Amino acid sequence: MTTIGSYQVKVLIESSIEEIAVISPATIDDLPTNWSCDWLNIWNGTAFYCENIVKIVYNNQVWGLVKYGLYPYFYPELAPPIYLEINNIEVHPTSQGDVTVRFIEPIGKWLIWYAIKVAFEFCKPKTESPLVILDALDKAVPYYRDKIQMEYLGLSRSTPGEDLYGFRFSRTAAAEFCQRHETRWGKPKLYE
Repeated sequence: MTTIGSYQVKVLIESSIEEIAVISPATIDDLPTNWSCDWLNIWNGTAFYCENIVKIVYNNQVWGLVKYGLYPYFYPELAPPIYLEINNIEVHPTSQGDVTVRFIEPIGKWLIWYAIKVAFEFCKPKTESPLVILDALDKAVPYYRDKIQMEYLGLSRSTPGEDLYGFRFSRTAAAEFCQRHETRWGKPKLYE
């Protein structure tokens, strides 16, 4: 399984109260049925030898999910993957969009932090290759470009009728993201 374990992370509740949330691999019982993504279908299509779904939980409630995959993965050979792709990422519907005060933050940044750490653990990128990639809908472009500070690549190859925009992190940029995030929110603690 492509995981680095479970971590306790600091989050902010209602923009003022610091609390602890836990990031860990999800189970099928954790998956919501009323979010935008069809997480049960995504689960059924997940090849867990090279992909995983991870959750962030606060107060026994799932607040975010990310599905990522390591590629290329030459199963059953043990050739190291070169990059990680974030396939799906979603936060609780009450924390989406242009909400002035979110109940809990940062959800997406912690999920991306976790995915990057998985990439550092398992991927052996070529010098010119990205470490982390993702495609996003147009409404998410400002988030990944401005808040996450991923390199924006423009229109991506996607399913006909669906415009997606590509982003990537080099190994250096991914490390810088993690450093900025840990400086702001603290270094996560391994959760047993």
